[in-house]
Amino acid sequence: MLKLEGIKKSYGRERVLDDVFLEVDSEIKALIGLNGSGKSTLLKIIAGIVPLDQGKVWFDDNEVTMLPPEKRNVGYVPQHPALFQHLTVEDNIRYGMRNGRGTEESFREVVELLDLQDVLQKKPGELSGGYQSRCSLARSLVPRPRVMLLDEPLNGMDTALKEKMLPEFRKALKAAGVPVLFVTHDAGEAELIADSFAVITGGRVYSVNSCREAFELMRNHN
Repeated sequence: MLKLEGIKKSYGRERVLDDVFLEVDSEIKALIGLNGSGKSTLLKIIAGIVPLDQGKVWFDDNEVTMLPPEKRNVGYVPQHPALFQHLTVEDNIRYGMRNGRGTEESFREVVELLDLQDVLQKKPGELSGGYQSRCSLARSLVPRPRVMLLDEPLNGMDTALKEKMLPEFRKALKAAGVPVLFVTHDAGEAELIADSFAVITGGRVYSVNSCREAFELMRNHN
């Protein structure tokens, strides 16, 4: 389980996160929010990339608030694939296995799950946007992370490609069997991939039962 307790974060006088509480079991939870709502900042706090001002981050029974990113074993997929253009797909995925993380078995599993067998020796520049996103996800999954965080990873794709990719992402993330927090501003995206939903607005996070409820809540807070 991923658990956040009383997370607060400000940049100067601007309070971005104001007493955030959230629990994510072994499920895919969509965190829905508008641009500037603090959703990316929250992911970076969980990953250890951005320090928090107050609060605690827990992975199961272990508090990780003060641990550096490399000690947290978090899978993080940013908005843009951020692949190494000079490396092959295989070497990009294996980069996630550095420092003894991951195994040959986990490598084979993610490659097969995301149907990357035929492009392993290609460079990212030779791939479509869909395959680049699969490669980025595979690199994050191969070390068998304790938590997966995805920051609008399909943001640059058209609707048709998103609708094709989301079931593939869902299948791979469910196979990992870990807490997944999937950030999006797109209701259709959230409904296609998530088991449960939360909304971030006004610096706080609220659990909701549907995407419709999420947008009603955001509208009432703005």
